[in-house]
Amino acid sequence: MRAALTAAAAAPEDACLMARIAAGDETAFRHFADRHVGRMLRLAQSILGSAAEADEVAQEALLRVWRHAARWDGARGQPGTWVHTIVARLCVDRLRQRRHEPIDAASEVADPAPSALEALSSRREVLALRAALASLPERQRVALTLFYQEELAGTEAAETLGLNLRAFWSLLERARRALRDQMQRHAGPDGRM
Repeated sequence: MRAALTAAAAAPEDACLMARIAAGDETAFRHFADRHVGRMLRLAQSILGSAAEADEVAQEALLRVWRHAARWDGARGQPGTWVHTIVARLCVDRLRQRRHEPIDAASEVADPAPSALEALSSRREVLALRAALASLPERQRVALTLFYQEELAGTEAAETLGLNLRAFWSLLERARRALRDQMQRHAGPDGRM
């Protein structure tokens, strides 16, 4: 809820920044990047599971904002939603590429540093959750990440994925069910991880 209120309050300023970026204003671009890069990185890392890849995706997304700011249409959504859409699509593209890469190309190891979630939860539960999320189809994984981790409102998450609101809720429900099923498979007979 807090994130939705913050995004709504930032929208008019972001729209002004986008107009300035479209005109080639580097200061406006730096300010826009500073405002959004943290959420971009969190979203990308949540989807990809790699800090290094998340950084590459965020850089590519910012480059696209700089090059294509004039394409942003305020009537179709907020700048933050547009940026999240770019990040989500770049992540899905990377996930699809992974399926087709030879094993030699999979040399990158995930960041071993524990996250705040790992510090609060048992390691087994976190690993089981990550494995369950990784097993979901890309769109379901992105829907869960946008709604629960990034705390986007349903309408903004739906717009990010290019869906109407009803289709988004349906996708989110399928993702929840699939995640619950995966987690139950990982649970022992006593229901524990």
